[in-house]
Amino acid sequence: MRILNVYSQNNHQLARYVNMLCSDMPSLIEMMSVDDSFDMKKSLENIHPDIIHIHGSVKWDITNDFRIIISPHGEKTNHDAYVVIARSEMERKKLSDTFERLEVVRNPFLTKTTTNEDCCHQLMAIYRKVTDSDVLPLMDSDTLLMMHAMLKAGITGDARWVNLERTCPIDWHKLHIYAHYQGISDFIRSGAAVLGISEPNSEVISSYLPSHYQEPVPLEHHDTTSIIKKIIEGDVTLLRFVELDIALRRGDIDEPSLLHDLKELHFDTYFPSILQILKETTWLDEGFMPCLPQDNKYTNKLRTMMANLLKI
Repeated sequence: MRILNVYSQNNHQLARYVNMLCSDMPSLIEMMSVDDSFDMKKSLENIHPDIIHIHGSVKWDITNDFRIIISPHGEKTNHDAYVVIARSEMERKKLSDTFERLEVVRNPFLTKTTTNEDCCHQLMAIYRKVTDSDVLPLMDSDTLLMMHAMLKAGITGDARWVNLERTCPIDWHKLHIYAHYQGISDFIRSGAAVLGISEPNSEVISSYLPSHYQEPVPLEHHDTTSIIKKIIEGDVTLLRFVELDIALRRGDIDEPSLLHDLKELHFDTYFPSILQILKETTWLDEGFMPCLPQDNKYTNKLRTMMANLLKI
């Protein structure tokens, strides 16, 4: 993990603090630092950090493409951030009126209640928590491919339904995090077993979550129309699409009656887009689709909603 620490060249106290972090942080974290005498754009192009840690008041225009942590150190800041780190409980209470996600890491240069080592280990845990948040943009294509394959295998219970040319390497850490917050861990576990893939034990999951996030809860009854209604109302967790896939695969489904009911409820214009998402995520076969899938504006809206579900 690569951290770029940013601070003002005129603040010697912060320079000392950042130098301590760069020298004492465990080797698992690659620490780098720049001050405001550098060209920020060139620094980012050369360093490619996983996280930018801003110390104090820095007037740089940093895009939202980067995960930003702010340690105000008593100074004013107006940057958006994944998390803001206060130096004390008193500072945390003061910052709570402005920022939603706050942590406290005491500065060993200002208090004897902590040490350089403790400070670095607390920051390391926060860095890890930031990179373990909203992991979908960080997941590689092989992991995503295998996730879809394991979902289909977990749904069908039969590897013969899964058209997979080769088994790809899987970033299990990120997949476990994503599956947990999407409510599909059991299906991933079952799918891995069906495909004969060895799944490591999941680690303790700790992530920052958006305020709108609600933990997915399985529906008691997999009624097709009710699930579609849930999705249209904004419940776009993968669990809901998995449940819809299961409902559509039932042998007793009356497709003409279902399409009639959806038309009566004015859901018929949304349904083809939902089927397209099923085609992409659970790999539902068109033979189980009551109508053809469509890739249109509403499909893109669903993709965006799903992508933003865990976005900070």
